[in-house]
Amino acid sequence: TIKLIAYGARFFLSAWNIFDLLIVSVSLMPSSGPFTVLRALRVLRLFRLLSVAPRMRLVIESLVQAIPGLGSIALLLLLFFYVFAVMATKLFGGDFPHYFGTLGTSLFSLFQIMTLENWPDMAREVMAQYPHAWVFFLVFILLATFTVLNLFIALIVNTMQTAHSAAEAAEPPRGLTGEIELLHQEIRSLRAELSAQKDREA
Repeated sequence: TIKLIAYGARFFLSAWNIFDLLIVSVSLMPSSGPFTVLRALRVLRLFRLLSVAPRMRLVIESLVQAIPGLGSIALLLLLFFYVFAVMATKLFGGDFPHYFGTLGTSLFSLFQIMTLENWPDMAREVMAQYPHAWVFFLVFILLATFTVLNLFIALIVNTMQTAHSAAEAAEPPRGLTGEIELLHQEIRSLRAELSAQKDREA
């Protein structure tokens, strides 16, 4: 309320202020009648820490900035999944319907393989019937797990590094380095004044 009074209409120009307003509004919902379900949402008040801690805000803002690139990588991963799910359904679906019987079960099995959760057991079971099936599993893991998923990490790290560099550039210089920079600026301004004075005297 104090922030709304102090900032007025400017309060709504900041996305973090709107975020805080939504969190507080949820916490003020009555806990009786049809609003009983919303009581559980009061735990969202913890997310207000995101708007208070500058480092946490930087992380969230970096993730938001990375969303367009993440969407492109997600589409690439979805394409890989679809192609390999069709191949797995055609190759292994007849003998292993619980893993690859339909496109849906193939997608789920491939997701399990991508997470590297118990995939050797699945691979050995399939390889008992198809000895060369290891080629399929290894190619999928190399492309999906070690390549595409690392692109997610690389993009997020790059975005966070860019945001961190921009935040450091926007901050005023601190400590001894900041004092040296201020002295350099004063020297440059004095030199400019001296050269201007000499030009006037000439």
